[in-house]
Amino acid sequence: MIFFISFIWVRYFIKSLWQSVLISLAITIFIDIISRIFTKKKNSQSQLKSKDRENAENCFFSLSMDKNNLDFLFKLASSRHCCKKYSNCILVLHPESRIILFPNYSFASLSQDDLAKIVNSVIEHNPTKIVILCHSALKETYSFAKNFNIEVQVLDQYETYQKLYKNYNFFPEIKYSYKKDKKLALKDLAMFSLNRSRAKGYFFSALILIFSSFFVRANLYYAIISSLLVLLAIISLYDPFSKNKTDNQLL
Repeated sequence: MIFFISFIWVRYFIKSLWQSVLISLAITIFIDIISRIFTKKKNSQSQLKSKDRENAENCFFSLSMDKNNLDFLFKLASSRHCCKKYSNCILVLHPESRIILFPNYSFASLSQDDLAKIVNSVIEHNPTKIVILCHSALKETYSFAKNFNIEVQVLDQYETYQKLYKNYNFFPEIKYSYKKDKKLALKDLAMFSLNRSRAKGYFFSALILIFSSFFVRANLYYAIISSLLVLLAIISLYDPFSKNKTDNQLL
């Protein structure tokens, strides 16, 4: 969108098409860089390497499916601190503080209601701080957590992995892991791009280019591209890759 706004005005002052395109591209890149600098917000996911992000997701997945997940957190906290285990949380005891470690193993984002219920469920232990572990949290939840008389800290699955598991060098057993989406093979891409449902789109795109060529000087460019689009439409009508399609029977 930035490029098209730039191109409209650059083209108004500069008659050369290629100069207009290059200048508009330079303006677009410059504005994009500036906007990224001023709007850059690092989140917990972007700070982790790809392998660590994958491990963090698999750790949460595995613990969420483990009926004894509280035992793991108790062992982790007990490796450095004096702790007590309750039915829904871990109490970490320090000489001058009492920290509640509360796991919320739900795949839904932590809401304000969820946070309020968690605080009410552990307030009887007189904590000075509550650390909630969750899959993710709504933006409003982080702001809402500041309204209590005690400190409430929310850690999503990536922050939990970085600040807790890696910091303590204590990791859960990975029993469940997400399956990676397979990349489209060239054959799959051809099946997707060259089928009868695409023919109409290619043909109408060619018509639009042919119509546009009456108003723009670069007639050769339009002739080449529109011809290619018509050829793609013809190939798509024959649906040459239909024989590779397989019907997946449910039962």
